[in-house]
Amino acid sequence: MNKKLLSLALSGMLACSTVFGLAACKPQSGGNTGGTNNGTNSGTNGNNGNTNTIKPGTVITDEKVTGSLFSALSQAELTGLTYSGSVDLSATEGTTTSEQKITLEGALRLGKSVEGDAYLSLSSEDGLSYLLGFLRENAYYATGEAEGKTVDFSALKTQLKAQNDPLLLEQAEAGIVQNLFAVPATVKLLKNATSLFSGVVTKTEGGYSLTYDIAEGAANLLKGVQEVAEAIDETVEMTLTGFFNQKFVDDALTKLLNGITAKELEGFIELLPEDIAKNLPDAQSGTAKDYLLGLLRSGSFYTSIVGEGEPWSNYQTFGEAPLSAIVSLLTDGEVDLSTLKLKDMVKDLMENLESKIVSLLLPYVNWEGTVENESLDLSLTFSFDDDKKLLGLSLDALAEGNVTEAPQEQQPDGGTQPEDGNGDTMTAAAAAKKVHFTAKLNATCAQSPELFDLKGCKYRGENGAVTIK
Repeated sequence: MNKKLLSLALSGMLACSTVFGLAACKPQSGGNTGGTNNGTNSGTNGNNGNTNTIKPGTVITDEKVTGSLFSALSQAELTGLTYSGSVDLSATEGTTTSEQKITLEGALRLGKSVEGDAYLSLSSEDGLSYLLGFLRENAYYATGEAEGKTVDFSALKTQLKAQNDPLLLEQAEAGIVQNLFAVPATVKLLKNATSLFSGVVTKTEGGYSLTYDIAEGAANLLKGVQEVAEAIDETVEMTLTGFFNQKFVDDALTKLLNGITAKELEGFIELLPEDIAKNLPDAQSGTAKDYLLGLLRSGSFYTSIVGEGEPWSNYQTFGEAPLSAIVSLLTDGEVDLSTLKLKDMVKDLMENLESKIVSLLLPYVNWEGTVENESLDLSLTFSFDDDKKLLGLSLDALAEGNVTEAPQEQQPDGGTQPEDGNGDTMTAAAAAKKVHFTAKLNATCAQSPELFDLKGCKYRGENGAVTIK
């Protein structure tokens, strides 16, 4: 069983479903509390906002329509969703191709806590395997091998409650997930993140779609990051206040914190390590951005975190401290900011972003090497009805590339290596390799999706099986 790939699919599915699903379904009353998006809401489609006569497939640029959709997305509230998806990963070497296919389905409930079910199957040349995952106050999961061409999850769930020889679950802590999504600022931050990208609004049958090209958006964000990196390279002793005053940083921060109160941000920061959380000053009325910048100016907060020793006694607040000192603190002195050449690092990432992302697939096919001729597409689409109510979302991903490995030295019997006519050691030419990945996730809003009742199931405890009550 490829547990690495199953775990990747499960964690990725839960993350994507939760993150993207948080911006779906039931519009709230009141003003726009989310981020704004100016990627496409300019120009006009000649209909003055009346889209009744627009043919499906038409890209809409009317500010009234696009603005209302962006507002609906930022104000949306989600109580639950159901989802299904698939992941296909193939590795071709020469004329031989090995394939792995994952199917998944399940549901999530969101509120003061997160609860969810996930059922995954993995089909490969090694056979058929499965993973059942349940997120409650704790996380529970079971993995195993299956016979036939499909996994019978109904039978497996019945086996979880069998009186004789039940299928035992494994238990894991889920506190950080529950705590994270119990904080209002988390939801707002995730929804505001869409304002960092440019979205395209299209008329559909019976409504609209709002699509974000995540790969292109990430590349555009890196352009702003490169400007900041260049400024840091030129001013090695730039202070933390100077960093937050950089236009790109300030604009991004304004969008991400839009509509979040100081008190809500305080609750989010309290999830950080205890030595930071316990020293946070009480948030008063005001915005999250004001509270965050206030932390930079707070002498008492600074002293409570860094203490009195050198070199921190040279500064009075975090805002006065240079980035070089902050980086040294975070890396235990192992990183010298003045030698990093951040602009070149970001430039390299920009030029090789697709290759670096595709190369993340290689461990899952047990390959090492350099990715070339890569291709990457990643899009997120939200679906609306004609009343601009969000109905659901879909995530589509495609990644592929050729993989080049260093030639392997041949070691014939006897320990000598063959030589060419010039006396140089010959190496074996590696067969052409290509990795191909596709993923599809569809989620539909649900008021309160049904989850599997875990009462009566058993998990493996330290002293034997424990029944969930």
